[in-house]
Amino acid sequence: MSKPEKMRGCSCGRSPVAKCIGWHLLTEEQYQEVLDEYNKMSKNQKTGLYHAKAIDGLGE
Repeated sequence: MSKPEKMRGCSCGRSPVAKCIGWHLLTEEQYQEVLDEYNKMSKNQKTGLYHAKAIDGLGE
């Protein structure tokens, strides 16, 4: 059985974390915009927003 998309690693190379966060669906322009915003975040913001538990949807 294959894992759900949100549980897989990122194969497109766009995700700044080890899990797929859906950035493969973005146009190049959209990707550059979200990447710029991501790069402006502090380490704590990045950890909270892109933590594995947040990505996997635990607690929903």
